[in-house]
Amino acid sequence: MFERFTQQARQSVVSTQEEARTLEATQILPVHVLIGAVSTVETSTPRLASVLAECGLTSAQLRADLRGMGPDSGYDDAAALESVGIDLDEVRRAVDAQFGEGTLDAAAGPAPRRRRLFDSLKGGHLPFSSGAKAVLTNSLRESTARKDGYIGTEHLLLGVLRGADPAALSLISRHVGPEDLRVRILGTMDAAA
Repeated sequence: MFERFTQQARQSVVSTQEEARTLEATQILPVHVLIGAVSTVETSTPRLASVLAECGLTSAQLRADLRGMGPDSGYDDAAALESVGIDLDEVRRAVDAQFGEGTLDAAAGPAPRRRRLFDSLKGGHLPFSSGAKAVLTNSLRESTARKDGYIGTEHLLLGVLRGADPAALSLISRHVGPEDLRVRILGTMDAAA
C-alpha cells in the first residue's frame, strides 16, 4: 500500500509520528494522523490548506483542541462503556462488595510510566493503533473508489473521516461537520483533476 503514497502522503506519515512523539503518546492514533495530514497540507497543497483553514482546521488549532481534550486525547472510556449500558461506578461497587474495598486500585498496580519526549526521540518505534491502521486502509479505499492511482494527503483526510474515530471526529466537529468537510475535500480534489 505504501508504494502508492505520494511524497506528501509519506511526509504526512512522518508528521504523524512526530505529532505522536511530541504529544508523548505510546502509540499513533487517528488524531495524530489527522494533525499530521493537515500539517503536511499546510506546506504542500495551498488550495486544500485554504479549504481546511476556512473550516478552522489548522494544525495549530487541532493541537490546541487536542491538548484541551485532556491526557486521554479525547477518548473517554467511561462514556464509551456507558453508551453500551455499563456503569463503571456500579462495577466498582460490585467488585468492592465482592472482593473488598480498593480491589481494583490494588489490581491496577502503579500507574504506567508515560513515555518521555527524549525517550521517543531516541528512535523508539511507535506502533500504529488499530484505529490509525484503519485510517490508512480507509485512505486506500477512498483512492480505489475514486479510481485514483495514488494515495495522497486528501485520501488520508478522507480515511480519517471514514474511520469515524470518536476523538478525531470530535476535533473536526468543533469546527465543521464531518460530512461537510468530506464534500469540501472531494470538491478540491475534483477541481484539481
